[in-house]
Amino acid sequence: MKMKESLKRFYEYLESDEDLMYCVRIQVEWNEEAFLKMKRLSREVMKDYAHKDNYPKRFIAYFMWEIPTIIDILSQFKHCSKKDKSKGYTDETYRIMITEKINQLKKLQQEFISSLNVY
Repeated sequence: MKMKESLKRFYEYLESDEDLMYCVRIQVEWNEEAFLKMKRLSREVMKDYAHKDNYPKRFIAYFMWEIPTIIDILSQFKHCSKKDKSKGYTDETYRIMITEKINQLKKLQQEFISSLNVY
């Protein structure tokens, strides 16, 4: 089976420095652009594979292991950096923003799980 372009773009994203996991794990910072790109690419793959019987294993693994890992890492973000403070965040507003992003990640993960509906 030929890989769809959306999946190729998603895999290219995962292998780049723009990957959200790379940002939160290695750079230890939130990256809105990486997050938005990941959401867009994920939804494109889900749309393209909506009428297929399955997703590629790597795509499934992203939602079943990497998203929860990103959420766990973000849960440890308690203080904002000087860079974030220069953007107007305080520790409190930063934690509120991170909590909202965690909720959005959980929602995206739920979208993926719902897309597995076989009925």
